[in-house]
This record gives sequence, C-alpha cells and structure tokens, in this order.
Amino acid sequence: MEVGISCSFPWLAGMVGLFALEFIEGNTVTRLYFMRLRRETRSALNAGEVTPELQKARAERVPTFTHFLDLPMLFLIIALGAIQPTTWLLFFTGSIVAVALATILTLVIPRLYPWGSEALPA
Repeated sequence: MEVGISCSFPWLAGMVGLFALEFIEGNTVTRLYFMRLRRETRSALNAGEVTPELQKARAERVPTFTHFLDLPMLFLIIALGAIQPTTWLLFFTGSIVAVALATILTLVIPRLYPWGSEALPA
C-alpha cells in the first residue's frame, strides 16, 4: 500500500492532524490563559474587588474561542474515526462547522454572563 501525495486515508490523516492541533493549542493558548486567569482571580479575591487586569483577561477573545473549539473538534475527530470517509469532504465540512460553532459561542456566551463592574451587585 503506497501513500503518495494524495492520502489514501483522509479520515486517519484528519484525525491525526486535528489531534495534533488540539494538543498544541490546548497546551499553549488555553493552558497559559487559564493559568493567568487563575492568578488574576486570586489577586482580585485578595484585593476584595474585581481588578482591571482580571476584567481585561476575561475580555480576551482568542482564548475563549480556542476553549469553545475543543468540543466541536473532539466531536469531529470521533466522527472521522467512526465514519472513516474516503474523501476529505467530512473533514473540511466538519472543520468549518466547528469553527463557526466556536465563533458563535465566543460571541454569545460572554453576553449571556456579563462580567465587570456593571454586573456586580452594589
């Protein structure tokens, strides 16, 4: 079985590629963000108020997006392994849907749960 430029197993290549992407993203962007968020939250608790640094960290979009991308990508990885398609259609369609879903969640969820001085009880 010879594998040339065109991959004979797009589902396997897609699974490996998505897993590598999620591993790298999860151990860089998301992990570093949540470590910083924990540090800023502890500082705010010690100060007895929400600090500007914590508000700024909570408002960041890229870590929020990558966090919301985890579950759709995991679902796509599992779907690729279960369905084992012979074309790249499921990979690309699933990737577009996962990114769109993560984008929607990134825009909607923070608005449902506002954070800041206006959201705090007096």
